[in-house]
Amino acid sequence: MNSADELEDRIKHLRVMTDDAVDQRILADASAALLKAQSVLLDARPSSVWRNIMRNQWARLAAGLLIAATIGTFTFHRQFATVAYALEQTLEANLGLRSIHICVEPAGSGMGESWATFDENGNLLRAKMYFPKTEDGEKEVVWQGDKAEVWFKTKGSVLVLRDKAASERIAKEARASDPKTIMEKLYEARSKGKVSIETQASTTEGVPIRLVVSFTDSPEKREIYQIDPQTKLVEKLQKYHLVDGEYKLTGSIEFLEYNQEIPAATFALDIPANVMRIDWTSQEVGLSKGDLTDDQIAVKAAREFFEALIAKDFGRAGQIYSGMPAKEMEELFGKIEFTRIVSVGDPTPHSDARTRFLQVPCVVEFRAGGNTHVKTFTPNIRPVEGQPDRWLIGGGI
Repeated sequence: MNSADELEDRIKHLRVMTDDAVDQRILADASAALLKAQSVLLDARPSSVWRNIMRNQWARLAAGLLIAATIGTFTFHRQFATVAYALEQTLEANLGLRSIHICVEPAGSGMGESWATFDENGNLLRAKMYFPKTEDGEKEVVWQGDKAEVWFKTKGSVLVLRDKAASERIAKEARASDPKTIMEKLYEARSKGKVSIETQASTTEGVPIRLVVSFTDSPEKREIYQIDPQTKLVEKLQKYHLVDGEYKLTGSIEFLEYNQEIPAATFALDIPANVMRIDWTSQEVGLSKGDLTDDQIAVKAAREFFEALIAKDFGRAGQIYSGMPAKEMEELFGKIEFTRIVSVGDPTPHSDARTRFLQVPCVVEFRAGGNTHVKTFTPNIRPVEGQPDRWLIGGGI
């Protein structure tokens, strides 16, 4: 392998990915995992319970149904009475959500497992998500407040970032796997005639209640919910698809633990000491945009990056290149002598618009292995996540 090919191979295998992996895959994946509850935990006193019930639209429905059920639908079996199940009972039970542990099968390229805790008003306090297989490889994410710590286990690096806006956006998108939101959407779909629900209640104590959900406009789809007969909380959601006249299981969400104390250690990443750590919360990453246009700051970032490599200022180069530590930058580029910038072209949008990258073609001369080479590099440049006035190079050069 010649020196130019070796350099290209090094660049292609950079361990840091701060392109769409940060904006879309890290956070948006994370968005499949964060769980947001928005209601209050009911007080244990009967009078307070009743006041809280009457303040909430779902709980008022549940209260009315429970009164009617109590009057007319008691069934005695083995010396205990069971009130007929209705969906509103689960809506009411979800009001006290304070913590949850979820497992998804199959995980595919998304989340496989998550833990989350909430305050008394249902606001997310912290969450941990495990992704066994993504485009970035295996990774774990811990999110608290507006700060996320992402461990790229396959790549061997850690990224720490803070972005309140992203936190709010991801929490909103993540409601797809929140049991409270799932059941509210199911209730709404039934009220609009979009689904029909068959309730299968067992007479055997401890056996889950089954809700078989059929979709009016999508007869090939079916969902089955398992409900705890005592707590009325969802234990499992199974999704099916009709294949050759038979419903095949395509995936499931298992709600393993509700309102159980989650050890603090669960929300800590067990990261080896030799893993490269990039912390966006303790340094200024990228370059200030100021009054420059997007194209102008992209060109400036590309030019100053290669100027830093020519000067062997690896700290400066790393600051522009996603905040990579100077030591790692030197290990990557220190044996190569960058001599001059031949030309810097005009920026063009990345082919994947979701990345928000501008690509800047740069023709650069360098010496390696005793020979002089000229090569065109194309840095990917975009705003720093959560800091639109600062721009960086991300996703390789």
